[in-house]
Amino acid sequence: MISFKKSLRAKFTLILFVVGMVPLAATSIFFYYTAKDALFKNVFKELKWNADEISHVVESHFSDTGKDLLIASQNTAFNMYFLDPANRMKWVKEQQNTLKYLRTVYPDVLDEACFIDAAGQEVSRIVFDELAHEHELSSEEGRSEFFKGAFLLEKGEVFQGRPMISEDTKRWVLPNATPIVANGKKAAILHFEVTMTYFQRLLKSLINPDRGYGFILNDEGAFMAHTRLDISEKDPFPAAITPGVPPALESIYRRMMNAESGIEEFAEGGESYYMIFRPINISYQKGRNENIWSLAYVIPSERVYVELAILKYNAIVLASTVLFIIVLAYAVGNYVTKPIRELAGATKRVAGGEMPKVDVKRDDEIGQLSDSFNIMVDAVKRRDEALNALAITDGLTGLYNHRYFKSELDRHVKAAQRFSRPLSLIIADIDYFKHYNDRNGHAQGDVALKAVASVFMKSVREVDMAARYGGEEFVVILPETPVEGALIAAERIRKKVEEEPVLNEETQPNNRLTVSIGVATLKDGDDMLKLIEAADQALYRAKDEGRNRVEGA
Repeated sequence: MISFKKSLRAKFTLILFVVGMVPLAATSIFFYYTAKDALFKNVFKELKWNADEISHVVESHFSDTGKDLLIASQNTAFNMYFLDPANRMKWVKEQQNTLKYLRTVYPDVLDEACFIDAAGQEVSRIVFDELAHEHELSSEEGRSEFFKGAFLLEKGEVFQGRPMISEDTKRWVLPNATPIVANGKKAAILHFEVTMTYFQRLLKSLINPDRGYGFILNDEGAFMAHTRLDISEKDPFPAAITPGVPPALESIYRRMMNAESGIEEFAEGGESYYMIFRPINISYQKGRNENIWSLAYVIPSERVYVELAILKYNAIVLASTVLFIIVLAYAVGNYVTKPIRELAGATKRVAGGEMPKVDVKRDDEIGQLSDSFNIMVDAVKRRDEALNALAITDGLTGLYNHRYFKSELDRHVKAAQRFSRPLSLIIADIDYFKHYNDRNGHAQGDVALKAVASVFMKSVREVDMAARYGGEEFVVILPETPVEGALIAAERIRKKVEEEPVLNEETQPNNRLTVSIGVATLKDGDDMLKLIEAADQALYRAKDEGRNRVEGA
C-alpha cells in the first residue's frame, strides 16, 4: 500500500485535484448564475408580453365598440327621422333594421341598442333579438345621468360610462352612446349596452388556467372579470380588498386602483406568486370614458424556478472529470451550460414573439429538454396560426369576417389616397333571404349562405378580398379597379349567384336565389366610412329598383 506522506504521485494528484477543482467550481458557478439570471429575465419578459397581449385585446374592444357605434350613427335613418318628419315610420323601420344588423354582428356582446331623442323618448330599441313595440318604448330615459353625459359630447365623440344594471335585461352592462346631430343641433343619442359577461368570457379564453390566472380591477377595487371567480351577471361585483387578504396583495390592489404598473411577488394560501399588472389604455376613442381599469396576470413562483432544474447537471459533470480537471475545466463547464444558454436565448426570443428552434444533438436530459422545447414551439406556432385564422375568418362561410374586412379596407383606402390609385367596393345582399329562411329553416339558410359565399370566393381575383359583412350581406374590396371594372365584376358575381343551384330556391319570390349589389369607387378626400356609405346607398337603390341587379354609386 502506498503511503500518502511518502508518495509524490499521490501528493501531486491531490494538488492537481485541488488546483483543478477551484477553476472548475468557479467556472461552473459563473455559468450557473449567468444562466439563472437569463432564465429569470426571460420569464419576466414572457409575463410582460402575455399581459401586453391580453391588454391589447381588451383595449381593442373599447376602440372597436366606439368605432362601430360611430359607423352605425352615420346611417341616414337616424337624422332623417328629424329631417323628414312626414315619413317617420319609414325611418323608424330603417332604424330597426340597423339595430337588428348590429345584433347579428355582435350576438354574444351586445345586449341592447336603442335610439333616444333629446326629450328622453325612445324611438326604436332592440333587446337581445326582440324589437320593442311602440307601447313598450320608454319616455323617461332623459332622467339618467348617462343620458345627460352623452348629450354633453359633440358629434363624432363617444361616451362610455361605468357598468350599470340594465333596466331591460336586469344584468350588468357597459353603456356606450354618441350624439346624433340634425339641422346642426344634437337631437338624439344612439345607445349600446355591452354585456359585462363578455369580459369574463374573453379573459378565460385568453389565459391558460394551468399556467396562471388573471383579472381586471377597476379604480374602486371591484373585480370586473376574474378567471378564478364565477362573477354574477346581476349581483354586485366582488371586492378585491376583503378581510383576510394578505398585506402584500392588498398593496398591489391599491397600486392597481391608482393605475400604477409593475411586477411584484406575494404569498397567499401558503403559495408564492408573481404578478404583473398594468393599467388598460381605454382612451383611444375621441370623447369620454369613465372607466379606469387595470389588468393583472399571475403565475405561481414554482413556474419560474422549474426551468433551473436542468442546471443540476453541473454536479454530474464535476464528479466525472476529476482526471482531466485542469485541461478540461473550462471546456466541461462550457459543454454543460452551452445548451442551457441556447435554451435561455431561445426562451427570450419566444417572449419577444419569435418562434425559434434549438439544435442540440444530444441524447441526455438536455437533449430531451431541447426536443421538448422544439415540440412546444411547434405547438405554439400551430396554435397561433389557428388563432389568427379564427380571428379573421367567418366560421360559417370561410370568408374573411367583418372586423378583418374593416381593417383591410381602411388600409386599402389610405394606400389608394396616398398613391392616387383607384379602389372600388362591392356590397351585396341576398334578396328575400328572410323569406328563404322562413320557408326552409335556418339550417338550410346556412347552406344557402355557404353556396353564395363559395361563388364570391371563386369569382374574385387573387388581389381582391371577399368577406362576410354580416347576416346575408357580403363585401368585396377591389384594389386598382375603377368603377367600370367594378361594375363588370359585380355583374359577373350577380349572374353566377343567379346560376348557382340552391336547394328549394324555387320557393323564392323570383324562383331563384339572387343578390342585389351596390358598387362604389373611392373619391378624392373620401374615407372608409364614406366609401361604405356610398356602396350601401347603391345597394338600397338596387333593392328599390327591383332586386337581382347591380347599381353604382
